[in-house]
Amino acid sequence: MASNSDKFFKGISVQTLVTIAFGVLEIIVFSIMSRLLSKADFGYFAAITGVMAILMSVSEAGLGSAVIQKKDASQSFISTAFTLSCIVGFVISTLLFCFSPYLAYLIADSTLTTPLRVMSINIFLYGIVSIGNGVLYRKLAFKTIGVINITSYAIASIVGITMAYYHCGVYSVVVLSVVHSLLNVLFLFVNVKFPTFSINREDTKGIVFFGGWLTAGVILNNISNQIDKLFLSKWLSVQALGSYNRPAGFVSSISTKINSIFDTVLFPILSDLQNDRDRVSAIFINSISLINIFSVLLAAVFFFNANLIISVFFGNNWLELTPVLQIVSISVIFNINGRLVDCFFRSLAYVRLGFVLRLLSVIITFVAIYIGSKYGIIGVATALVIANVTNIFIKLFSLAIKIKASPFEIIKRMILAWRVVVPIVVVGVPFLLLNNNSWWIIISFALVFVIIVLTEFVCFPRFVGDVYTLQVYPKVSRLVNKIVKR
Repeated sequence: MASNSDKFFKGISVQTLVTIAFGVLEIIVFSIMSRLLSKADFGYFAAITGVMAILMSVSEAGLGSAVIQKKDASQSFISTAFTLSCIVGFVISTLLFCFSPYLAYLIADSTLTTPLRVMSINIFLYGIVSIGNGVLYRKLAFKTIGVINITSYAIASIVGITMAYYHCGVYSVVVLSVVHSLLNVLFLFVNVKFPTFSINREDTKGIVFFGGWLTAGVILNNISNQIDKLFLSKWLSVQALGSYNRPAGFVSSISTKINSIFDTVLFPILSDLQNDRDRVSAIFINSISLINIFSVLLAAVFFFNANLIISVFFGNNWLELTPVLQIVSISVIFNINGRLVDCFFRSLAYVRLGFVLRLLSVIITFVAIYIGSKYGIIGVATALVIANVTNIFIKLFSLAIKIKASPFEIIKRMILAWRVVVPIVVVGVPFLLLNNNSWWIIISFALVFVIIVLTEFVCFPRFVGDVYTLQVYPKVSRLVNKIVKR
């Protein structure tokens, strides 16, 4: 029987491949859309996604997570979760459809009314997808989930890009999102035996207890993450929101994909270890060591290659936003740590504590973005980075206390993990000083960046870190040997 460690690293391998494939597809679509749509189009869509993220978390109500977290989930429990998800999703979808004109005016202007109504169907579909994925996650069927998501997004992207080419504006990305959700549901029904419609009273109590606090926490978390989208169009302008959110969204999208590798693999495994807190503490410390290696490298990729990234994936008309991309890249290091902590909170059923910390996060983020908006999008980017770092350290230390892990050990592990970026900083700082948007300098540094990283991970695993050396490097070494032999 496979150990939890074997399950974790096998899951990590599958999730990594799936995430890379989906990430590449998403970046290609992102690049094409950035050249076909305007900053205002992206500003309107950012405002829509801000509303949708919050309402979807209300609709899902922690039901999918409850299905994963419940150690002995019966068919009755899953059926109850599915039925509740459909009912809540339908109600909220209907409310959004009816109140779209008022929300549109509150957030931006009447332009948003019809797009919000079209997107309202996603709320109902999201609850169904959440339960279907929950069933698959319990079986650790990460590959199936990945194939479904990639296939549905690929088809939806063709529709969205075609509409953008024919100047459909914000409706291009709206329809892309809806088609993606519809296809996800369709493919899940093919691959998952969905439960029947039924509600068990006792199961409902258990779901409400877990899902209620979790949902409240998720809603607050989404409000914290979407505050910029909800207020910037009014405090600045729709175009300013589009200008800020495009680079910020690009960074967030990629870091979220990295987050999901650990989140989707760890959550089902940790849910089986709820009563073994010593092992949980060890997994947390090792996870901190491992993810910070990759998060700091990802941040360095964005920071030192900002010009190249914007030129290739956005287009030259977005180059003035290079400083915004560099500023928000700093958040990547800490955002991945924050997602890891959230995973532990959910897995160990610390949902009430998670709610309190997220409420504090909303307050800190709101104050930060209000102050930052006085100084334009650069001010907003800087303020949000400061708020994110503050919020994540509060959560890190709160979890450490609950699982009896040393906060000092956490900081130590983070700092040691960050040393992997030292050679890149030594080379990268002179590059930034020398760079005058010369393409040969930009491309040369990108190649040097890749060579440094490969050299560290292949030739100097001890420098990268002990967890990497013991758990990951043997697999990397075997892969390198196979490539060399060929």
